[in-house]
Amino acid sequence: MNLGKTIAHIPARAGSKRVPSKNLRYLAGRPLIAYAINTALACERLDEVYVNTDSEVIASLAESMGCAVYRRDPRLGTDDTSGDDFTIDFIEANSMDTLVMISPVCPLIDATHLAAALDAYEESKADTLITCSETRLQVFCEDRPVNVAPLGPLAPTQKNQRVYVCNWAITIWNVSKFRELYSIYRGGYFGEQRIFWPIDPLQAIKISDEKDFRLAEALLLVRGELQTQGVAAPRYWRMREMVL
Repeated sequence: MNLGKTIAHIPARAGSKRVPSKNLRYLAGRPLIAYAINTALACERLDEVYVNTDSEVIASLAESMGCAVYRRDPRLGTDDTSGDDFTIDFIEANSMDTLVMISPVCPLIDATHLAAALDAYEESKADTLITCSETRLQVFCEDRPVNVAPLGPLAPTQKNQRVYVCNWAITIWNVSKFRELYSIYRGGYFGEQRIFWPIDPLQAIKISDEKDFRLAEALLLVRGELQTQGVAAPRYWRMREMVL
């Protein structure tokens, strides 16, 4: 598949209820949204990168980092605005064949993950790629089983069907298909022919509330230490180490 002109946008509205001003809050020494901006700017596969925002403060930060800004209408920054609405607005205002969305609240994603996602999408016949986490653990929704048969013996976990949980850290769309689906259903986020692309749970952390901030910061600090010191080989307890 030829991706054609490929543009990325990082959506970041001014309002945030659960964690006020979370995109500007410092995380391990940098504003949260700075991680997404650095990831996008470091990816050579992208033709253009924009922060899509209704906030002049966020716009100023993006520009100070050398990132272009798309200033959306404030009406597209309310709690009632759907992702589909601000995405089609961005599509109609910019010329592209492929749109990549990078979430500003997934700070452990880096340019290598983004390049790998683009490779996977390019090699497929899909019109949409959505990053996710996957599990074979026993999953229920509203007390109804999703991937298990509760009336019977407990099957080994590895025999359960995979369940995908979308985290939207990276999403890739064929713009023509998104536009087509939006015109019919007023929504195109899930596409028609989609790939759920699992990423490591440690990279899939999505910041929604205060505890997520603490977890993400701890992981970023540990990752920095590992990059400095290297990863030690695994060790195992042996009987000769037993202390009497």
